[in-house]
Amino acid sequence: MSQVLLNLLAITACAVLAHVLPETTLLGAYAILGPAHYLTEISWLHDRQYFVKRPRALLLVALAALVVMLVRPHTPEAAGALFALLGGLIAAGLGARFIAVGATAVVSALAGVTGAVYGWFWVAVLVVLVPTLIHVFVFTGMFMLTGAMRSKRLVEWLPLLALALGALSFLVIPTVDLGHGLFKTAVMQNIAYEYTHLSMPGHDIAWGLVGFLGFAYAYHYLNWFLKTGLLGWHRMPLWRLVLLTTTWVVILYAYTQDVFFGLLISLPLSLGHVLLELPLDVLTARRLLSTPFLRHRSTAS
Repeated sequence: MSQVLLNLLAITACAVLAHVLPETTLLGAYAILGPAHYLTEISWLHDRQYFVKRPRALLLVALAALVVMLVRPHTPEAAGALFALLGGLIAAGLGARFIAVGATAVVSALAGVTGAVYGWFWVAVLVVLVPTLIHVFVFTGMFMLTGAMRSKRLVEWLPLLALALGALSFLVIPTVDLGHGLFKTAVMQNIAYEYTHLSMPGHDIAWGLVGFLGFAYAYHYLNWFLKTGLLGWHRMPLWRLVLLTTTWVVILYAYTQDVFFGLLISLPLSLGHVLLELPLDVLTARRLLSTPFLRHRSTAS
């Protein structure tokens, strides 16, 4: 079976499941496929020096970023300083120019101060959900676009079109929940005020959002495992395979004991693999922008 057909089937299956079982798709993808993806991708990135000249420096920056994301500073000043340092370090580690490093530091400082003053819900959305969602959907589409532009076959564009249509379907097709809704109910209890603004008579936007997240996460993970032959991540040393498998089983066991305990264990891995993949994402974006087609469009405009 061709790679294009496999991707089309995966996108269709993820979209259909996310429309009828949104929370089950989201939680199932995040709890089962997610940890396996994080572990195998970090292993794959490690073998390739994380696509940076100084991998140890990147690991230290990623660790610092992880600590700042997971540990809340107690004062606006401390939050602003820590977030500014974090943003600047990440931008510098990715090879950004001085102006870009300074701008990133300023924006990061504003995010930190905003969270300390107005509450950390919105900062959590900014520094956790938004980057993660960009990672699982935008960068997935970007990698697919890069592959399609390299190929001379029009058929290679079909998965990218299907991905866009799948995302659009959550705006035009109502999402229902054939499950019990327990996961969404438990999560939404902590943000009840925000949830009330996502519900309208006849169309529950919150279910559509949960469904889209489930679709984005599920396909992102499946897309990774569908590229086994290309990436070669499955050809890892036996000792590392045993270590990763054992860690994955432990995380799955944590989910069976308590969903939120499992989420708590998965979160550092999820954020960590996003941070460690940033250099590859930036490299791919630069290559995409340097393609003759996009350069011609940019010059023409």
